[in-house]
Amino acid sequence: MPKVSVPATLGFLNARTRAVSRIRLVVAFAALVAVGGLSTMVTLGPKPAGAAGDATHPGIFRIPLDTPLTERAVYPPGIAVGSFDGAYTIATMYKSGVFAGNKVAFWGSEAGALKAGSYPLDEFVYVLEGDLVTVDADGTRHEFHPGDAFVIPKGWAGTWDMKTHFKKIIVNF
Repeated sequence: MPKVSVPATLGFLNARTRAVSRIRLVVAFAALVAVGGLSTMVTLGPKPAGAAGDATHPGIFRIPLDTPLTERAVYPPGIAVGSFDGAYTIATMYKSGVFAGNKVAFWGSEAGALKAGSYPLDEFVYVLEGDLVTVDADGTRHEFHPGDAFVIPKGWAGTWDMKTHFKKIIVNF
């Protein structure tokens, strides 16, 4: 077994100590960046839809569950399946002031089916009313009812079949 000199051993410890110190420094820096990013988000704050908000001191924004769905829209041809006209209503409750396109909204429709070739964004869904059956492009079937929650990932392909009047709260991210 070769002899190891004391200076070589101390050199190893010093290298290890320096590496640990560097890791601690990186972790501390990452924490500061994260806190700084969070404080920037809180300071600049996302703003409610249609409201200027206070850029220096944002407050909690309540989402009333009884909000009427007043915005009317229709999906373009090819999205609605069968005799469904593709009409839906929506109420956008909150738009992010930090990330364009991120929002919280209520969405509602009468019974009918939709087809998605590549869903355009990530969406968290909480079912408020109605029954839904989705079928992924690979044939996997899912059923959802009031109180269920799920995520539609960006790029999802499949069918969305609302068996009854359907209402959901969505968070696009």
